[in-house]
Amino acid sequence: MPEYNDGNQTNQDELTDHNYDGIQEYDNPIPGWWHLIFIGSVVFSLIYVVVVHMTSIVPTREESYNHKVAAAEEVQFGKLRGMPMDEAKLLTIMGNEQWLSSGESIFNGTCTVCHGKQAQGIEGLGFNLTDEKFVYVKGMMDIVELVINGTENKKMPAQTLLNENEVAMVAAYVASLRGTNVPGPAGSTIGEEIPPFPAPAPIVEEADG
Repeated sequence: MPEYNDGNQTNQDELTDHNYDGIQEYDNPIPGWWHLIFIGSVVFSLIYVVVVHMTSIVPTREESYNHKVAAAEEVQFGKLRGMPMDEAKLLTIMGNEQWLSSGESIFNGTCTVCHGKQAQGIEGLGFNLTDEKFVYVKGMMDIVELVINGTENKKMPAQTLLNENEVAMVAAYVASLRGTNVPGPAGSTIGEEIPPFPAPAPIVEEADG
């Protein structure tokens, strides 16, 4: 039988009783640590299936996604999430530079195609939003209505991809543009003057403790 030296002593390999056409195999069993890894993998897989698929300990993908969305909205919208869609909400946004800036970003991404980069209006498309004259607006909440539903003639399309807080932000931003009087093309300044909008509501920080 073959012998080998491991540096300390000479060991002799053992042959099994298996004989295949005169060919024999050495008796080299699988190491014990390999068995432990295999058994551990099987046990882990069984526990994983039970915990992940048969209990509520680990949230589902949908639950995890919804949790992340809620966390992101909390960071972006904060107290706005709990406020009803009314004039007070728009005034609150107008009194907060961060929320108003978010409204501007939404406006730049969805409204400038028809109303221009400075909301000055585009001939044949959108009206000037910076003057004191309005066609469809009598009060601040009419801006919200236009963003959500558009106009009857479909020239102003409904913005169906915006959630409620995004609608409030862009509506508040549009309201804040009133009176900035950016010059627009001929025909973009039409309509009737309406009463002034209320003043923005300052943000009151809650005291700790």
